[in-house]
Amino acid sequence: MRTERGFTIVEMVLGSAIFLVLFGAATIALIGDQRAERVLTAQIGPEMRARDAMERLATELRMAGLRGEDRNDNGDLDDGEDVNANGRLDADWSLEDGATDRPELTFNRRIDFESPEEGACASGVYSSPVRYLLENESLVRYWTRTDPETGEATELRHIVATGITGLRFTREGTLVTVAMDLKLPPRVYKTGKRTIQTSIWLRN
Repeated sequence: MRTERGFTIVEMVLGSAIFLVLFGAATIALIGDQRAERVLTAQIGPEMRARDAMERLATELRMAGLRGEDRNDNGDLDDGEDVNANGRLDADWSLEDGATDRPELTFNRRIDFESPEEGACASGVYSSPVRYLLENESLVRYWTRTDPETGEATELRHIVATGITGLRFTREGTLVTVAMDLKLPPRVYKTGKRTIQTSIWLRN
């Protein structure tokens, strides 16, 4: 008659030790993964937000013009140039050819529109001045909104992105380059700073 033999104390101790070693290794790996994820989030989060802000700025610049409503580029409000009938020449481009590393930019954004209800459309209509600059490590957008009934103009302010320590605009002909310095935790990036940039071809 055969009797069943249980585990000896040595076998139980050995099995427990192996289990603890494997459990400890898995825990250390999990903690390492979580730390890596936090570091990655700390780096990618601010950079993604800055890149979104950069894309917004670039999109607006693609709809900007060097001359705005000033079609003959003489600096005067001539007949037929005041398309949006606001009584002023919307030609507020502030970055001259050859300018380098300027800290802010003002321009007019082209806003061609079509109104099926009224059967009206307009081409070559430009917005009031739009201005981008850096304030307290934030990319800020200013623009002017005019009340269509009263004609009263109000300057509005919007923080587009935070954690930006540098903003530079450079222009060569119809090519504008925008550079942003991002503030990152020193443990994430050796210098604590990363620069992103993009270039935009202007319409005119």
